[in-house]
Amino acid sequence: MKKVLISLVLLIVAASVAACGGEDEGEPADGDGSTPTARVVEITFWHSEVASNLDAIQSLARRFNSEQDGVKVKTAFQGNDEEAMLKLTAFLGSGDVPALVYLAEVDTQRLVDSGVARPVQEFIDREDYDLSDFDEKAIQYYTVDGELYGMPFGVGVPLLYYNKLDFSEVGLDPEQPPKDLEVMRVFSQKLVKRDSLGNILRAGIALVLMPWFLEVILAEHGDFYVNNGNGREGRATEVVFDGSAGQAFFRSWHEMIEEGLAISVGRNPSYADALLAMGTGRATMSLSSSGALRSVVDVLERGEMDVEPGVGAVPGVPGGTGLPGMAGRSLWILTGRPEEEQEAAWKFIKWLLEPEQQAEWFAGSGYLPVRISAYDLPAAQSAIAEYPLFRLPIDLFLEAPSTPESLGPLLGPFRDVREVVATAMEETVVGSRDPTEALDDAAAEANEIIENYNRRLGE
Repeated sequence: MKKVLISLVLLIVAASVAACGGEDEGEPADGDGSTPTARVVEITFWHSEVASNLDAIQSLARRFNSEQDGVKVKTAFQGNDEEAMLKLTAFLGSGDVPALVYLAEVDTQRLVDSGVARPVQEFIDREDYDLSDFDEKAIQYYTVDGELYGMPFGVGVPLLYYNKLDFSEVGLDPEQPPKDLEVMRVFSQKLVKRDSLGNILRAGIALVLMPWFLEVILAEHGDFYVNNGNGREGRATEVVFDGSAGQAFFRSWHEMIEEGLAISVGRNPSYADALLAMGTGRATMSLSSSGALRSVVDVLERGEMDVEPGVGAVPGVPGGTGLPGMAGRSLWILTGRPEEEQEAAWKFIKWLLEPEQQAEWFAGSGYLPVRISAYDLPAAQSAIAEYPLFRLPIDLFLEAPSTPESLGPLLGPFRDVREVVATAMEETVVGSRDPTEALDDAAAEANEIIENYNRRLGE
């Protein structure tokens, strides 16, 4: 299994390096490799996917190009989602931007505030485009002041990955992952292995110090991240993530590390290091997203199966719902390109959002479709039948409520606030700072960031 999980990391790195070389050419619309004719509108599509997800998104673009002769899509990898947003921000002044960009939900309010994106609501209203088959939560997340700005493309459900064989070894039910942080602590006490000197040979869980998990914990517990209804009843002016649930989360992770029940893999946006720790036997559990499911199962099929993977909801603060909030990826049409390119981008979006393509994207990545009918199509059904791990995130997300708490925050300087939270997590988990003090200071710093951002907007 060590060899298999190392292959996963190498696969992700190799895909990233290869994609960083520039644009990935889709097949020409006429299929013969010739220069597109004048009637073809060529658009660039920025994305941030690697490994199996990269294969899936490139395959979709190639098929779109082959099925019609009016638009040619060129996919271009731009690094992880944070790097893609930074690059987009840097290029805005030059006008050298793509017609279509694929971004994380965290960037929604900043894109709306910047005015660089054309609301897809304009196209929807013009064509009376039917949204009745779309997941309500996905549509609501990207709707600001009554307008849908970015078109939801896939939902990422936060997941706990674990090795069922380790559970069985210590007498834990392999079909019952921990439901909350207290149970995770008890499980880890049983799972941890030490040598004769007390050194950790196997921890209960490998923790990824990504600030996203604070948002996950709060949404699952029914708590707000920022005020004014998570920024959905009015512009957010301060954070409220330093309440009892946030404090309990920080304290739990701190104590797990301090007591040798968990190990930290630091900030690891790909989550590969956490999965590697699980595969090499350094930890039984790890954290990631359903968006990694296909890459995980693809790599596991290439080697010896020394692990039997299981998935569960991310363990939250006791008393929570056990159901995830909203996260995922969306498609944005940028106004910095000519009108004909914006129209071409909309044509591509509509094709990507057809149930057949949504089912194919789900099967090829693990991101849940935003079209409900896509689950019933052969591609999705085959994936669920072949890989039972795909079933749980569907059940979790479809059961999750549609409330301001569960949808998560709308916040302009979201990434800046996340950076503050990530630093506080490092100080608490890697360092020895008191978790309550660290989170309180993070909240104070975040409030200054929000105040300065709103002042610049004239709010």
